[in-house]
Amino acid sequence: MPGALDDLRVIDATGPIGHYAGRLLADLGADVIKVEPLAGDPARLWPPFLPDTPEPESGLLFLLLNANKRGVRLDLADEQGREAFLRLVATADVLIESWSSQEADSLHLIDEALHEVRPDLIRCSVTGWGLDGPSAGLAYADIVTCAMSGVMQLAGFPDGTPEQLPALQSHACASINAAAGILAAVLHRDATGEGQRVEVSAQEALLMAQETAMQGADINGVDRARTGGTGVLPVKMPGLGVYEVDDGFVYAMCTGTAGSGFAGLVRLMTDLGFEHGLDREPYATFIRTSMTTAQVTALLQDPAQSDRVRPLLEEIEAVVSAFFRRYPKETLYVQGQERRALIGAVNGPREISESVQLVAREWFRSIDDAGRGQTLRYPGPPWRLHGTPATLRRPAPLLGEHNMEVFRESGLAPDAIAALTSDGTPAR
Repeated sequence: MPGALDDLRVIDATGPIGHYAGRLLADLGADVIKVEPLAGDPARLWPPFLPDTPEPESGLLFLLLNANKRGVRLDLADEQGREAFLRLVATADVLIESWSSQEADSLHLIDEALHEVRPDLIRCSVTGWGLDGPSAGLAYADIVTCAMSGVMQLAGFPDGTPEQLPALQSHACASINAAAGILAAVLHRDATGEGQRVEVSAQEALLMAQETAMQGADINGVDRARTGGTGVLPVKMPGLGVYEVDDGFVYAMCTGTAGSGFAGLVRLMTDLGFEHGLDREPYATFIRTSMTTAQVTALLQDPAQSDRVRPLLEEIEAVVSAFFRRYPKETLYVQGQERRALIGAVNGPREISESVQLVAREWFRSIDDAGRGQTLRYPGPPWRLHGTPATLRRPAPLLGEHNMEVFRESGLAPDAIAALTSDGTPAR
């Protein structure tokens, strides 16, 4: 079955910030060629590592984000390497790179040089700060980008420090935006014959994760603060936030009008045989008439009601916490779903790997990685195209694995290809 992008060739010359963009396009069928320096991409040496596999082939992040790509190694600072790269670009529809403007200048790979060999080229730049402005030439790292985009200021508890987001979020957001921008540029090129530059700043890509914080600051003149599990309320709202359970944690959102609200949580307590007392006064009427976030906020802002409401909320919260601690998360999740109570299990990697839902949908994909001597199980794609499905066709390339194959396709002779690996490592 053909892939949606199987007529597209993409050169992926990015560092780790853009790996996922190439992977997204490759999963949809594009011929993505990963271009690495002679020593290999830095992510090859980032932990964690595949057991019993030597460097530079063991970095799990590299394996994850570069599956479905072919791989070559080149010294772009060398004249022969640059010429070979330009021959490769001439065969491609898209180039993805993560060079600053200064790096592109030093490599002599500016727009004019690239468009001379491929006039309708779509060139996508994925960088930390963008290609202009006072920060454009500065170094970046995920933790710095998270801080500078403001999302770290919102992560964590009110009495703690800002928290780092996990798993290279700035890289993921930048790559997703890059893939979307590339596809829009491909549509335009197919309609008009015109290529263009697509530019992505990781800082700008992460700004959406602030939700309405920027608009709130603009309109209200007040910066949003970290709220932890309390939300915008000055007290903990019962039934909202992370709760410890018998075997881990759940996240509950049993407030407001979504699902069955707090009443659904009380019904779940009753049906599971938990003695709670919330169906008696002074709780019953308060729960029936006032247990939404908006109603509680209004009551706490009323001096005549605040002193009465605070103790009630604390007592109800103690009951809710005791209830959650008694049961395993799977019971709370399944039984809550049946009653439309919004409770989600906080799953770890092993639980996700063993998820009945994901296994039933055959989301995980396995592939024989002959070069590393193992069968690897990969996470599935983030979308399903039923007519042109995403596929897992090949594992991440070994360093320089496809040099001979790829450069033969661009017209280089075998002896010229071998000369490209000037560090003395034979080309494959």
